[in-house]
Amino acid sequence: MKTLSTDISAAALGIDRKTLDNMLAREGRSLISAGRRGRSRRISVDVLERIAVALILNRDLGVGIAKGLALAEQVVGSPSSQVIVGSLSTLTFDLPRLRKALERSIDEALESVAERTRGRPPRS
Repeated sequence: MKTLSTDISAAALGIDRKTLDNMLAREGRSLISAGRRGRSRRISVDVLERIAVALILNRDLGVGIAKGLALAEQVVGSPSSQVIVGSLSTLTFDLPRLRKALERSIDEALESVAERTRGRPPRS
């Protein structure tokens, strides 16, 4: 499974790193494994897809991130990318189109974002 750093993931999603970190710390704790202090989080493409769905639901429908992540889990798990959200409504998501756009965005982020170095610089 391909994993990406927080910097690359944030760039691919079009949000800043701090926003992504806060989202993962508050609403997305169950999406990624606990990291070690001083180590960058690694985010799988599957998790990135769920976050993208939640962000789109937040932007387009005003759905909170926590509820958006729960709906994203259902949408991605559904064979038809549809979720019944009430007695009279269904949410349909175009996952193949999202995956293509996310793939392009990840490729661009990999080319343009330099990984931050951590720790002390080497002695000269």
